[in-house]
Amino acid sequence: MDLAQTIRNVPDFPVEGIQFKDITTLLQDPVPFRAAVDEMLDAYRDRPIDVVVGIESRGF
Repeated sequence: MDLAQTIRNVPDFPVEGIQFKDITTLLQDPVPFRAAVDEMLDAYRDRPIDVVVGIESRGF
């Protein structure tokens, strides 16, 4: 599945020259959303995980 086709591009947002990738279109459709989650899991499926870190941008 080509997940790039499910992500909306918003040109010049928030400023000119930036191509904003809006993933809400991906999140709204359960089939590509599940495919995206599965792709992320594949990298770690057979590896032990000891720590999970969440990075917060606080309004980047």
